[in-house]
Amino acid sequence: MDVTTHAHGVGELIFRIADDVKTIARNEIELVAQELAHTAKRSANDAAIVVLGGIVALIGFGLLCLSAVVALAPVISSLALRLLAMALVYLAAGGAVAGALAVRLKRNAVPDLSLALTEARLTLEDVKHGLTR
Repeated sequence: MDVTTHAHGVGELIFRIADDVKTIARNEIELVAQELAHTAKRSANDAAIVVLGGIVALIGFGLLCLSAVVALAPVISSLALRLLAMALVYLAAGGAVAGALAVRLKRNAVPDLSLALTEARLTLEDVKHGLTR
């Protein structure tokens, strides 16, 4: 084997390695993009379910509040005071529910990129190890 053939073989090897690294990088980026899209879709579905459930619960809670206002008539004669008491109950319950849902949505909206990052790190280590041989 002469020097020209050896240089040609090394050049081709370097070209193939560079091409493989490009392909690996492209695949890793695609994996991250898929994970982000999946997380966004899951979060949107969760948010839609929460909104729908909230609307139904609000209607039921409004009817419950109306029943409580009527039931409090023998205890509190003033309709204004009964409505004020129920408005305070609404504010407290609504704040608690909104706070709990905000925490849940915040937790679920963060994509889990640990697998993609681990695979990218391992790939880079393999490439470095392959180049140092």
